[in-house]
Amino acid sequence: MDLETLKNQSVGELVKLSQKLKDELFQMKFQHATQQLKTPHKLRELRKDIARAKMVATMKRAGQEVTAKPKAAPAPKAEAAKKEKKAAPEKKAAAKKKGA
Repeated sequence: MDLETLKNQSVGELVKLSQKLKDELFQMKFQHATQQLKTPHKLRELRKDIARAKMVATMKRAGQEVTAKPKAAPAPKAEAAKKEKKAAPEKKAAAKKKGA
């Protein structure tokens, strides 16, 4: 289920859809437990669809515009930590030379 179809639905329709998806997930969990489910990856997809429907309904209630989030850039702290790890062996070698 894509975000575009969810954006075009009303809050009531989204609530009904999420309830329908929850019921379907409940049934699929039983099938999975009894080893009758042929496609277990559908469980994950259903959980994500439920989350999308709830998110869009919540945003519509709050009066916010529903848009897809751009992918976030890596955190600058992670890059700095990588540089420190690379520099660490050089610092240790310099310390050994001073002590020797």
